[in-house]
Amino acid sequence: MTSTIDTSYVANAGKQPTPTSDSRKTVQLVEFTAMQGVRYSVTLGYLKATAIADPALDAACDFRISVREQSGGEQATKELLDTWDEPFVVALTVFFWNRAQSLELARQVKERWPNCRVVVGGNDVSYQQEPLFAEAPWLDVLVHGEGELRFRDLLHTFLADGDLAEVAGISYWSDGAVVTTLDAPRITDLEQVVSPILTPVYSDEEITGSSMIVYETNRGCPYGCAFCYWGGATNSKVRQFELERIFAELDRLIRLMPMDATLFIADANFGILARDREIAERIVELCRRYDKRLIISTNWAKNSNDRIVEIASMLHAADLTGAITLSAQSFDADVLKIANRANIRTNHYRRLLSRFRELDVPTYTDLIWGLPGETFASYLNGIEEVLSAGGSPVIYPLLLLNNTEYSREAFKDEHALKTRWMPADITNPELVADVVVGHSAMTTEEWVRGMEFRVSMTLFQKILMRCALRVLHSTTGVRMVELCQQLWTFMLDDCADPFMRAVARDVAAVYRDPSTLDMALLRTVIGNQVVVPEEVHYQALLCRAVRSERATADLLNAAVDHLCNWLADSGFEVDRVLVDSALTVDLAATTIMRASLRGELVEAEFAVPRRGWDMLVEAGDVPSSLDTSNQGRVVRGTVWAPPRWVDYPISVYALSIWHGTGRPLYDLLFALPDRLPAVA
Repeated sequence: MTSTIDTSYVANAGKQPTPTSDSRKTVQLVEFTAMQGVRYSVTLGYLKATAIADPALDAACDFRISVREQSGGEQATKELLDTWDEPFVVALTVFFWNRAQSLELARQVKERWPNCRVVVGGNDVSYQQEPLFAEAPWLDVLVHGEGELRFRDLLHTFLADGDLAEVAGISYWSDGAVVTTLDAPRITDLEQVVSPILTPVYSDEEITGSSMIVYETNRGCPYGCAFCYWGGATNSKVRQFELERIFAELDRLIRLMPMDATLFIADANFGILARDREIAERIVELCRRYDKRLIISTNWAKNSNDRIVEIASMLHAADLTGAITLSAQSFDADVLKIANRANIRTNHYRRLLSRFRELDVPTYTDLIWGLPGETFASYLNGIEEVLSAGGSPVIYPLLLLNNTEYSREAFKDEHALKTRWMPADITNPELVADVVVGHSAMTTEEWVRGMEFRVSMTLFQKILMRCALRVLHSTTGVRMVELCQQLWTFMLDDCADPFMRAVARDVAAVYRDPSTLDMALLRTVIGNQVVVPEEVHYQALLCRAVRSERATADLLNAAVDHLCNWLADSGFEVDRVLVDSALTVDLAATTIMRASLRGELVEAEFAVPRRGWDMLVEAGDVPSSLDTSNQGRVVRGTVWAPPRWVDYPISVYALSIWHGTGRPLYDLLFALPDRLPAVA
């Protein structure tokens, strides 16, 4: 299949490099990552391992892997290129978050070394040859789908000055036109993909120096969610790596990984297979053997089941996992039908949440704001479903990913999708994507309100006023989402702190017009506390709110006054004594924030009537494991942060709460007296 693109940039495309010596030719493999401290790329590792397993390629080529953080920008790109001699091939793996930087590196490579072959692959560019080559005509070859075997075939063709038309599953330039070859078959035997862990691809030092290892035990997803490239584009049978190989790989990884590093199991549905329990058992055993405390993170199976409860409980008991994902995306039946998720059950959500809560295993629930068919009302209904059940909603905007059903023109027209090319995280300009900001059931102004709501809900319900909000909700019947909406009104109009008002107003302004982002204001408020440049509005509001005990108390008391006055005006009777007592727990919980912010460990006391305390325990807001059987009619106690929080960046902790893994009221240390006199 051949198509013509009108461009004059391809004068040097298609030319083979002229060998200048008998030495091995350099093949540079590059990935830009949005994650800090990551030095390991499973994608590039597969490419190199599969290539060097071929004796001819191993003899002819010197493969070098570069995993670079995006935050370095243009200077990092220049420094990387300055370390290279002229490469034979440069290959880049492209995701939506690194597309711009990857294509710019490719442009500069061709500018410096016109004869170098530049190859790209990855789920953002696969099967996108027309727009990709129009955007980046300096590219030579695009590899579609799984790249390990295709890349090996490409290298053989490059070395032999062969015909690219004989390589399946690629697109390339030929005489000013883009040629696409026949599709390559999906890899059915994953043992053809050589292990980068059991071969000399990564040194011990490189694994030890990486804060995260991305790891696969299988490939494929049986679901066809319309917004997801993973299953929506492939809807494939799950293919498995051999269990013996997995156990050997895990042994080396866990032995070498640094303490508190993340092992991300990048399966689409971990827990979907019976053998996943064996894999989890082996991880626990290896962590004990090598005395390692790691964070095991994964994409849990969409249809959560008893096996997931067992696996998650096992990992949690071994202190190897944060929170477990209960995947929902929406609770509206019509929205799920449009998204092709009708076969992913939500009716047992509360049952699973209740089981995890009984085990004190934290959970979070993924929701997407902007799904076609979702109204502002149904969006809030879904969040209320999670909050009233004691869950932790994590809300993401909807991104139009290439090769998904949502990205098809017919679908976009049918649902009147309105998109904006903007940062998916409004305060991180590097993560630009096609964001859905409106459709036939959601106006752009409603979308803005939904994005504001995420900040208010996370700031107040997950951190600052969780207990007070629970008591107000339980005693008045007013929905939690309505209380959070009122708190955002308070932030915009009635908060006494002018900096917090300004930051809150900037949230609304910047989602209406991303160019209005006032980063100078955010830096003024948050100072040098941002370690991770994500959701910086939220981070700034949190740091400002907890900067001192007095500031926190003034803010939260004023917020409670606002809510109680609003409820009274609406005809509700508020038990202010009970609410204020619950607030003592909230105020005590902020000590863990100040431990990170100011490097100080202080104690704080709380006192809650048993009626209120029982509400908090039943909802999962405080650990059910706390024994208050010997307490009187008022439950009293003291809390403080564990000492390691003094050296824990508040930016990292704040974002762990945003993403549902951090839980201040569970991360604190509690001291409850065995006996206290009854209080009337």
